[in-house]
Amino acid sequence: MNNNNNFFITTPIYYASGKPHLGTAYTSIVCDVLARWNRDIGKNVFFLTGTDEHGQKIVDTAEKINKSPKEYVDLMVPQFKNLLTKLNISNDYFVRTTDEDHKVFVQKMLQKSFDNGDIYKGTYEGLYCVGCERYYEEADLNEGNICPDHKKVCDTVSEENYFFKLSKYEDKLLKFYENSDFLKPKSKALETINRVKDGLRDISISRNKKKLEWGIELPFDSSHVTYVWFDALFNYVSALENNDKMDFWPCDVHMIGKDIKWFHEVYWPAFLMSVDMELPKSVFAHGMLLDENGHKMSKSLGNVIDPIKFAKKFGVEEFKYFLITNGSFGEDSNFSEKMFAEKVNNELNNDFGNLVSRVHAMTSKPFGEGMPEMGELQSVDTELLESLNIYDNFNSLMQNLEYTKAFDVLWTAIRDTNAYVNKVSPWAEKDEKRLGTIMNVLCSACIFFGKFTHCIIPNKSELLFKQFNIKNDGVFKVEFLEKGHTLGAKENLFEKIKLEKPAVEVVSVREGFNKLNLVVGQVVEVSKHPDSEKLYILQIDLGNEKKQIVSGLQGHYTEEDLLNKKVIVINNLKPAKLGGYESNGMILACGDEVVGLLSSDLDVGTQLKCGDDVADNESRINSKAFKKIEIFGKSGKVEYNGKEVAGVSVDKNVDGKVC
Repeated sequence: MNNNNNFFITTPIYYASGKPHLGTAYTSIVCDVLARWNRDIGKNVFFLTGTDEHGQKIVDTAEKINKSPKEYVDLMVPQFKNLLTKLNISNDYFVRTTDEDHKVFVQKMLQKSFDNGDIYKGTYEGLYCVGCERYYEEADLNEGNICPDHKKVCDTVSEENYFFKLSKYEDKLLKFYENSDFLKPKSKALETINRVKDGLRDISISRNKKKLEWGIELPFDSSHVTYVWFDALFNYVSALENNDKMDFWPCDVHMIGKDIKWFHEVYWPAFLMSVDMELPKSVFAHGMLLDENGHKMSKSLGNVIDPIKFAKKFGVEEFKYFLITNGSFGEDSNFSEKMFAEKVNNELNNDFGNLVSRVHAMTSKPFGEGMPEMGELQSVDTELLESLNIYDNFNSLMQNLEYTKAFDVLWTAIRDTNAYVNKVSPWAEKDEKRLGTIMNVLCSACIFFGKFTHCIIPNKSELLFKQFNIKNDGVFKVEFLEKGHTLGAKENLFEKIKLEKPAVEVVSVREGFNKLNLVVGQVVEVSKHPDSEKLYILQIDLGNEKKQIVSGLQGHYTEEDLLNKKVIVINNLKPAKLGGYESNGMILACGDEVVGLLSSDLDVGTQLKCGDDVADNESRINSKAFKKIEIFGKSGKVEYNGKEVAGVSVDKNVDGKVC
């Protein structure tokens, strides 16, 4: 039973099928800040993270490099631990689902759920995504049974499995949601509630070992291993049980990305109900990090940011500060170097760093041998001190996971203090006693701010304390320095970030035809641009995804000509806006006055080939780079370097450079 002074926070355990990425860093940092804040205010904190190491995807990935699943995850786990170390994440424990004590605990939970009548044997046939490690209903998939997350076709799988009676818990879950603050942020709670109200189906929780051996064996049937989510979710309890920390249960905050909210908001409480355990206090599903154009980070888009390299280049704590305070926490937010530099320079460097630097300099010069006796406060001083009464508001916002608002409260106080400096003009004050009072107010305010920033920029805050020659006592009020107190040596907290402009934009390591990603697509929707007589807005099916492309084909092709037509699409062109509409590629054609589209009878989604060259580059290129590539239409055919591009023709036999 969790006592009032305990605080338990978890990241999701990260799936070890690939390297840690920006999303891994984001969730870890989000948890780290709240864990540090609660430690700073005197709570006993247990901060848990780890890796999820079972499932089909692990097996498949391991086979590709000729490793056993265990050998493979043993190679991957140090990469996750390294990320945590590099980012100074203060987790108290790192759990692995391959740990023997975790396995024993999961088997105990499986047996209890089975004994309670919630697990039964049956036959399941459904659409299974290996990447998600889950079955889907056809209605939840994109056209062609494409997984909405992994953009790959889900296979129809039929097998004898064990099922968990999720349907049994529909009403109990709805009552739980109604009478708790479990679903966070509250603005997104209805998504889950309404979906549960639509009805829950029992879920498969096992795989036959003939099809998948890599998992935790069912204690009541050794021919099956448990479904990865039953295994993974119970890490939150097994880590406590196996570290004699069960007094931290129930969990205060399960922090997750919104892509796995269904498993945590529905499966997890149902599993716990089944084994008669107290339910967590909250699950918070945060938003995703997008690039500056609002696109998801992905290798195929060429917009991936390596968190370790980025933090090394610009500073770990600056990186943390940006991630926590940028945008409205809980919603999707944008990330770019430019946005990062502007925020860090304006807020950390200008507002906070310069304040600390100015105050230290203006104090140490006249009072290098020690602070004078504190004089009487004037109204301008008391007004500032009253504005610094922020602890209750800041703490409430932090505990409610309203990070952006919490740090807005703090930064308002910092800006008020900068305004106070300008009001009292210490550089012009002739009365030494009054000057001493002003500088004591300012030194004490800076120290006070450092106590709040300690949770997000701990090393910078410790440097601040060192400069003012004090230790963090954890008291969140302005405490004046005693007479005779001397300051430490001055050090700048932050350096202004200057972004380097690359002399040449490197868009691809490939050359020529290989630089492109050319795909056969099919036009499935056509609409005229509302404000242009030249542009069409097209929806193109590329086999595993659909894209919107804006093309200047009005006057050359009618809507009827284009609908259902197969075309050739540059699929790795950087997104652009044409006539105010986003265009995510280009349809290829030849000609000026007479325009002929490149077309094909090949299957939708086919990558184009020219001799031994395949146009399958995933790195993004710009239109300037494309224009340098000499592809021509000749007598109805398409050629590159004198070789024919297989399976492609040009409408109307138009000759000329492909563009």
